[in-house]
Amino acid sequence: MKLPIIGILSGVALATLGASAARAVIVIPPTGLAPGSEYRLVFVTSGTRNATSSNIDIYNTFVQNAARSSSVLNTALTAAGFDPTSITWTAIASTGAVNARSNTRTRATDTSRPIYRLDGAQVATSYADMWEGSIGEPINRTQEDTVIERSRVWTGTGGGGETSNPLGVFVDFNPRFGLIERGDLWVSAGIALQSAERFYGISSVLVVPTAPPTTTPEPSSLLGFITLGGLMLGGVARKTRK
Repeated sequence: MKLPIIGILSGVALATLGASAARAVIVIPPTGLAPGSEYRLVFVTSGTRNATSSNIDIYNTFVQNAARSSSVLNTALTAAGFDPTSITWTAIASTGAVNARSNTRTRATDTSRPIYRLDGAQVATSYADMWEGSIGEPINRTQEDTVIERSRVWTGTGGGGETSNPLGVFVDFNPRFGLIERGDLWVSAGIALQSAERFYGISSVLVVPTAPPTTTPEPSSLLGFITLGGLMLGGVARKTRK
């Protein structure tokens, strides 16, 4: 029985592409944004740490390292045309010296630049929307795009982005935390004794490319298809000669 070579190759290619699509859960850029549109991405760290430092750079480094170490996130960013090392990730957090709005450069009066989770869900329509007290979708996906159902997140921040029970060691009060499962309490749910908790991270401003990035097949994948095609052609040729 002769099998259509093109059909076989197409089936193999589609199966391979289908498997890749099933794994491609990170959506960058988010759907619906026009070329040239600016936006930002957010995630909650998969790892945890204490909130004993009064130095905001400690927490910025923590979320930056989380993002930079994620092969899943970096692959998605690269495929979207970005250099992952050019993106700065900062903590949505406040210390006694700097509040979350200043640290993340998200003015409460700014109605531009929507904010999205890594899976493309819109968290807020703008900075102003983010700091109006609640968010549209919980920030419950990590830098690996895994879902965290329930967790505390250290913020040291009030609902409007202001410093409130800041991170650090203080005699009179404990740091403030948020709850990822509550859109209305995402950043300001209560205060707690020092413990290891997660942090929110937000990217620097990203811009939707004016043209889709050109995707070049990996040499190993291309060689595999060529080899497979050659073997099939050879088999058919031998059967034809018999």
